[in-house]
Amino acid sequence: MVRPKKFSLRLTFRDNIMLASGALAAFAIFGVGLFIVHHHLPLRPESATITSPWVPASVKHWQTPIDAMAKKYNIDPNLVAIIMTMESGGYAQANSGSAEGLMQITPDTAKTIASRFLKKPTNSYNLWDPNTNIEFGVAYLAHLRNVFGDSSQSPSWVTVELIAAGYNGGPGSADRLEKGEGLTNTQAVVYSRDAFNMWRERHANDSPTFDRWKERGGTTLLDKASGANQ
Repeated sequence: MVRPKKFSLRLTFRDNIMLASGALAAFAIFGVGLFIVHHHLPLRPESATITSPWVPASVKHWQTPIDAMAKKYNIDPNLVAIIMTMESGGYAQANSGSAEGLMQITPDTAKTIASRFLKKPTNSYNLWDPNTNIEFGVAYLAHLRNVFGDSSQSPSWVTVELIAAGYNGGPGSADRLEKGEGLTNTQAVVYSRDAFNMWRERHANDSPTFDRWKERGGTTLLDKASGANQ
């Protein structure tokens, strides 16, 4: 029986150099592209204070603790202001029946935030204390940002929608949205899209999305907040 000759690949030094160059070129073309697609670009929060002109006075009333907590958790204060606006309108005694205070924290979520997401975990807190409520809300926003964005990122339009979906409907909602499965809960859909659009409009003198939110019942919250903050 005639045995086939063994195939042998012998590469010269020049061949190795050319292969290595090709691999580097492929990485430059495809690797960087994949990095951009799958990882958010690292950007710092664009502002150290609330700058959106249309944020209601009842929310700006809490600007000092918002700014402080936003700095502590490295998140943009304009995002915190948008979420507070939609949650309570700046009304510290807001109570939905299941969530409490300025950032509308539920007792169950508060336990998780207190033990896992605060800079200093605690098992003793009062959600009706405005400063505490703000910190809990900001810590949770930062957690969602870290999961669906980057810990040093100023949120993009996309990450704001995911963060808001997670804040309103839980991380599972944000995960489904990110995977392209969509949301079936109408409230979470409206909430996340409102946050998305308010973020897009944060530099404008007026926000049509904020105006629509007021028409859907937000004015009632703002009136309560204005009366309580006087």
